[in-house]
Amino acid sequence: MDENHVIEAEDSTWGKLVESSGKPAIVMFYSPGCPFCKVMEPYFAEYAKEFRNSAVFVRINIAVNPWTAERYGVQGTPTFKIFCHGKPLWEQVGQIYPSILKGAVENMIEYGDDCVRKTTPIGQDITGYV
Repeated sequence: MDENHVIEAEDSTWGKLVESSGKPAIVMFYSPGCPFCKVMEPYFAEYAKEFRNSAVFVRINIAVNPWTAERYGVQGTPTFKIFCHGKPLWEQVGQIYPSILKGAVENMIEYGDDCVRKTTPIGQDITGYV
């Protein structure tokens, strides 16, 4: 029996599934009528199964979860984003070669923690006004 290793997120579960994940989170923002999403879904599911021990694979329907899509600037589907410790570190919009997505997943699993550790966080209270 083939299990589905892709978790369906909603605005209300996003924080727990992606931002608080102890593993890198690979996210596919999609919409139901998107033909390019349908082309990419089998590859996304395949990578979710292949890398299930090293990363969390999440998809979120932007048609019914507009808050999360707006928060991360998603304007088209599919949009793939990779998060490490809740921070978005990679993004690709549209139908892409599956090997590009797989390579990004492999790189994030191998180097994502280093990238986050070496990044200086910017506080949200910076306004430019004194």
